Amino acid sequence: MGYLIAFIVGILAMGFIIQSKSYPGVGGAGQFIRGKGKLILGLIILLLLVFFIAQSITIIQAGTVGVVKRLGAVKQELTPGLHFILPLVDEVVLYPTIKKTYEASEIPGSSEADFPDIIISALTADGQQIRVGITARFMIQPGKAAWILQNLGTEQEYVEKVVKTEIRGSGRRVPTRFTSYDLYTKKSYEAQQALFDEISPKFQENALILDELVLRNITFTDEYARTLEEKQIALENISTEKNKLEQEKIRKEQKIVAAEGDAKSIDIRQAALSKNPTIIQWEFVQKLAPNIQWGILPQNAVPLLNMQGLANPGK
Repeated sequence: MGYLIAFIVGILAMGFIIQSKSYPGVGGAGQFIRGKGKLILGLIILLLLVFFIAQSITIIQAGTVGVVKRLGAVKQELTPGLHFILPLVDEVVLYPTIKKTYEASEIPGSSEADFPDIIISALTADGQQIRVGITARFMIQPGKAAWILQNLGTEQEYVEKVVKTEIRGSGRRVPTRFTSYDLYTKKSYEAQQALFDEISPKFQENALILDELVLRNITFTDEYARTLEEKQIALENISTEKNKLEQEKIRKEQKIVAAEGDAKSIDIRQAALSKNPTIIQWEFVQKLAPNIQWGILPQNAVPLLNMQGLANPGK
């Protein structure tokens, strides 16, 4: 709007100069000014009035807040909507209130984060060189935009001073608490939580909120990655062998239990037979073929078999 008004004023001034040249001498210019001066002055005043009104109106869009600086001093925070400020005196600095993302990756140029960064180099507890990829989601604390402007500066400045500094610093320190094998296995989640626990309070101290932090990837050197993979395979083989031994042990225990059960069954059977010997005769009868005729004689008697029946089974 300011440029537009300046352009219009410039056009009027040029028109005034061109018109004045059409009158020869000073008298001609004076005559033109006396004839058109009031109209030109009125137009200039109107344009200046429109300019100041336009400069005094500011609209804060949804998802942002504005902070008013008056002659360099931080005055107040403006919420989304229409506001009036002092033209040529006040300046409004905008801050997003929506969540933003920071990402440290191997190829920052291909990242879709709001603030891409190069990957972080670090050392593990056992001295191995690794590269750590991190993605963080953050936002400013409600009502703290004026404090941020006063103490940290613009959005780009607080991202550089706090977000990048703290994430990259912790990204180098935290891995030193873990061995490379721990980071290669499921303990990487513990490292991710340790990163969040260390960074979040520092964000809070600087009027920021760390919404989420993800340890995206940990890259080892090719040689060490092969060593870790071989170690993992060896451990899995050991675990498999242990499982086999456990299964064999269980099978042996099952056989022992079965044998003990059989022995106990024999003892019970023996005790029953000693009390009632006729059980043997009954079992003998049950095991005979169904076409054999037989009988039980008194004790010490010789059994008689029906030989004719055995010879002629059809009768």
